[in-house]
Amino acid sequence: MEKGCIQLYYGDGKGKTTAAIGQIVRCAGYNFKILVYQFLKEPKSGEVSVLKSLPTVEYIENEGEIPFLFNLTPEQQEFYAQKFQKKFDEVKEKYYSGQYDLVVLDEVIDAYNLGTIKKEELHQMMDNRPEHTELVITGHQYGMNMDELFQRADYVTKFVKEKHPFDLGMPCRVGIEQ
Repeated sequence: MEKGCIQLYYGDGKGKTTAAIGQIVRCAGYNFKILVYQFLKEPKSGEVSVLKSLPTVEYIENEGEIPFLFNLTPEQQEFYAQKFQKKFDEVKEKYYSGQYDLVVLDEVIDAYNLGTIKKEELHQMMDNRPEHTELVITGHQYGMNMDELFQRADYVTKFVKEKHPFDLGMPCRVGIEQ
């Protein structure tokens, strides 16, 4: 790829990860080298086995159970922040190597808004992106001000939920939401 851009998918609607996975599949079809890390997610979502099967995709996996961070005590939040920071450091090292055509940081906006990663580090990644690397970031907004991210992105797409079965108490369904 001659020149990469930054794509930002955010909001409370379904489809952010699905859009990012679609971008991965498209790039894999052209034999692009791809790096994927899903913040705050356990590696049991349906897309993970497919991503791992693609020969040009490197998937960085979280270890162990990942709880909803906003339900944790401050001590538990700090434990998970340290855990995710180690993975984020690994991702950054690979990202800055310049060897990837596409890097997808799924749910990084959640980690950013919840203070699980240092905001400045994501800003630096966006500001110092290897020229030929496309960067896709996804996540929820949680009512936070995301002007710093919007200003750095080339594409910004908001996913808005107008109706969702979760609102009626239906849990996530295997193969659809997870």
